[in-house]
Amino acid sequence: MKKMLLNDAITVYLKDLELRREKPETTLKSYRNTLRRFEQFALERGAVYIQDVTEKKHAVPYKQSINDKADNTVRSYIMAVRSLFTFAMERRWVKQNPFSRIVTRESVQKQPTILSRDQLNTVLYHARNTTLYTIYLVGGDAGLRISEILNLELNHLDFENSILIVLKGKGKKTRLIPMTPRLAQELKTYIEKDRPNVGDSNYVFLMPSGRVVQANFVNEDLKQIAKAQLGLHLTSHMLRHSFATTLYNQSHDILAVADLLGHTSTKTTERYLHVSQERSRKLIEGLNE
Repeated sequence: MKKMLLNDAITVYLKDLELRREKPETTLKSYRNTLRRFEQFALERGAVYIQDVTEKKHAVPYKQSINDKADNTVRSYIMAVRSLFTFAMERRWVKQNPFSRIVTRESVQKQPTILSRDQLNTVLYHARNTTLYTIYLVGGDAGLRISEILNLELNHLDFENSILIVLKGKGKKTRLIPMTPRLAQELKTYIEKDRPNVGDSNYVFLMPSGRVVQANFVNEDLKQIAKAQLGLHLTSHMLRHSFATTLYNQSHDILAVADLLGHTSTKTTERYLHVSQERSRKLIEGLNE
């Protein structure tokens, strides 16, 4: 068996994902970053060739090194490296997959927190400042991803037609999101009165220094508010889940919800929709009527 440098193996695998499997650029970028991180980890532990990587010396320690990350992140990291070695086995570079027995997460995945509209209003009321307040409102009333919110520019806000323009969101699609009257008014007020007037940045959400607001700053404030006021764990992404669930419960139009979220498949949207346990109980009880 001819030895293959780990670096070369990753390069060949990424090229296969691009040309044969026709993976989109966003997926390729994620795999590229994950696999190069693993390569660095393996090199630091003496694995120059892909044949050098073993379960005991590399796979298990790698899993341990990322255990502090979110379950979904751990799963994506492990699955990416596992798929690399599955490919390596197909090419007969290695005889076995050192990641085949690595568990992707330690516990059952928790159901995401879904906020009611009243709970969303509680979060808004306790936001640390007007910048964070407006960010939460965009997440809760328009369902944008946190990256899309923080990438909004002034020319993406069409107040005349009450529309948010999301340019090249995930999947490189442009979306037009209608603004609720509340969101349109609050965004306009924020820009006219509260947005930091520093530098020449065109981004909507800025820190007092003029830098663009960072996602971890948003999530840390959300975490503190949710824990203190609601006794819940909350992230900015859960505002998006809450938006989707509320819309679907009102309309039962999954195609329209998928379109607003920017999903290419309704299967992705289905994973966003969460019916409350009380609602589920009533639905089941209705079978006996």
